[in-house]
Amino acid sequence: MRNDVVVVISTYNGAKNIERQLDSIFCQIGVVVSVFVRDDNSSDDTVDVIEKYKKKTGNSIELVAGENEGYARSFWDALKSAPEASYYAFSDQDDVWNPDKLKKCIKVMDKDESLPQLSYCRMTRTDSTLNPLDEQVNVLKPEQLSKKLVLTQTFNYGAATVINKSARDIASHHFPYSGKVPHDAWVGLLCYWFGKVHYVDEALYNWIRYDDSVTGEGTKFSGIKFRIKETIAGKTYQNVSSDLIDYYSELLTREDKDYLIMMRDYKSRKKYKMALLFDKELKRDTRLGTLMLKYGILINKF
Repeated sequence: MRNDVVVVISTYNGAKNIERQLDSIFCQIGVVVSVFVRDDNSSDDTVDVIEKYKKKTGNSIELVAGENEGYARSFWDALKSAPEASYYAFSDQDDVWNPDKLKKCIKVMDKDESLPQLSYCRMTRTDSTLNPLDEQVNVLKPEQLSKKLVLTQTFNYGAATVINKSARDIASHHFPYSGKVPHDAWVGLLCYWFGKVHYVDEALYNWIRYDDSVTGEGTKFSGIKFRIKETIAGKTYQNVSSDLIDYYSELLTREDKDYLIMMRDYKSRKKYKMALLFDKELKRDTRLGTLMLKYGILINKF
């Protein structure tokens, strides 16, 4: 198995910080790295900064400027458009990686190239000068996961994620455009359901929080605040049952397909709704999250 990795980045107004992150990517040891960037129609000079960086360093960077789609779909389009490689890794535009991040995430994967595989690690949440912050991110371990939990729960934060080519191929088959399903959550779900996930219990990168960070804080307080706000607005967790049935039916067991049909049709079948409401295995990792999920089902907003 080769050790070539394409690092996939979706940029948006990241001119201030993208160079430092690119430096940390191209300082990775034990792997052959190239970068594929899709710019999501930045209004600053992100594209110019990347082009100048490429000319200055001579590093392998492919850059595509696209229309604004939002980070989730932009990442998916970037992954789908990226060149062939043995492995792919998502990267934020403004973090700093440890030199052995990719090497360690690849090492834990099986040698079976036909099996969709994903590995993920912990991170250190820091300020812009890389000082650790008081509140860190709770990363779920594989033994805490289940098929029903990963239907609504992201366990592999984007920048923590490395996948093999088979995982990239299965993820490129379809993306749920109907809602705001994060790219990392979708890839994680597919690999857990149809492949294999691996965990590196080390903090292998600095997840830097800026005042203008595009993605959420990833902490307990901010997560609660965001989820309550979304629920009040009638937006609960994304129901991807139709996506799995319509595009991955041949990979589903009979039992899994029956359950997904129940999730898909619960609004019109009272017995399905009651079954989901009282299913103790359909949950989130927190009580509040589970309550919000069940509330969404109750009011037909899941």
